[in-house]
Amino acid sequence: MNYIIFTIAAFIMGFLAAIPIGPIQIEVARRAINGHLKSSFMVAFGSFTVDVLYGVIAFFGIAPFLLTETVRAVFWLIGGIFLLVLSYIIIISSSKLNQINLDATHLMKKRWGFVSGLALSIVNPMTILWWLMGQRLFMDMGLIHNFTMTIAVSFIIVVRLGLASYHMLLSLFIYWTKKFIPASRMKLINRSFGLALLLVALYFFFKSIPVLL
Repeated sequence: MNYIIFTIAAFIMGFLAAIPIGPIQIEVARRAINGHLKSSFMVAFGSFTVDVLYGVIAFFGIAPFLLTETVRAVFWLIGGIFLLVLSYIIIISSSKLNQINLDATHLMKKRWGFVSGLALSIVNPMTILWWLMGQRLFMDMGLIHNFTMTIAVSFIIVVRLGLASYHMLLSLFIYWTKKFIPASRMKLINRSFGLALLLVALYFFFKSIPVLL
């Protein structure tokens, strides 16, 4: 195995996997567009922490238990409730005249950014399946022949660095473009973020409730 090719491929895999829009990207973008770059980074760091944890579980831990249908449904239900509350807060705050100042009060807090990243990521145990699929893909491509502990740790860290790189570039880009957005549009943008999270919450409910019933 060529370790350099393996590392580059793992980084690219992580970077590309972060592109599809999801709750983390929405929350990262929301904080960045309101001018809170450090808090936006902390959302990405919270997600990084959980994804590394799920990677460790996938390769060394209790993946079969967390991938059972009922357990996944419980996680999705909890995630749906969390996203529903978050979307409600965003939509209500965006309707207030002084919304931007109100947002600055809680969006600027880095610890809440980290907690949001943790919460938005931990409710998706399917990340474990994603790690296992990534392992299978690399083995089929011949980039991994013997999935040792060293290779597993390297794979988790490098792939997750790729994911984090995309989130941070997204934060920087949106933070930079913020100065070109009129203040009058900020309410509409924030409301759109709230509605997007509401749709994700409804999807989580749709996936979990039939299983639990």
